[in-house]
Amino acid sequence: MITFLGWFGSALYLINHSYISIVKNWNPKLYYSANLIAALSLVMSSLIIISYQAVVINGFWALVSILLLIKFDIAKIPLSKSLFYIGFILLLVWSAFIGYQHGWSSLMLYSCLGWSSSYVFCLSYFLFCSKKLTHVNYLLLNVYAASVLLPILWSQQNWPVFGLEVCWAIISAYGAYSKIEQVHLID
Repeated sequence: MITFLGWFGSALYLINHSYISIVKNWNPKLYYSANLIAALSLVMSSLIIISYQAVVINGFWALVSILLLIKFDIAKIPLSKSLFYIGFILLLVWSAFIGYQHGWSSLMLYSCLGWSSSYVFCLSYFLFCSKKLTHVNYLLLNVYAASVLLPILWSQQNWPVFGLEVCWAIISAYGAYSKIEQVHLID
């Protein structure tokens, strides 16, 4: 049952992420509802196999989805893009330090990158949903977050989330590429 929940949540996330990456006028209520169901499925399956980065990411996505479905104005929460990017840069510097100290293929580095992925996934989703982050930037950040999470998921043998992240990175890259022409240089 746990394996089914993990694969179900992964498939639903992928369908949903493809939806906002491809469809121009997507329905927010449908998107947030599907994200909530997918997130809760993956929280349950990841808790069982002790995959904490996946639990944090999906728990946060569930919380944001609930807030949006009950029409809470998350844009009023004082989180700026600047603060997000400063935190992201600090995490990258910390990861580089860990890689230098412990080796570029160490489990400690993979764990550090996994937590940077959690940070990026959670806060970029929040900023995107609160309309503080462009669609293209959101998708590009998702390429990073999905890619750097792979080594730790592999070591934890969290196959549903590993498969999800491989596909997520590909869909995000395609979505960013297809939407790049919609970006205005003045914006």
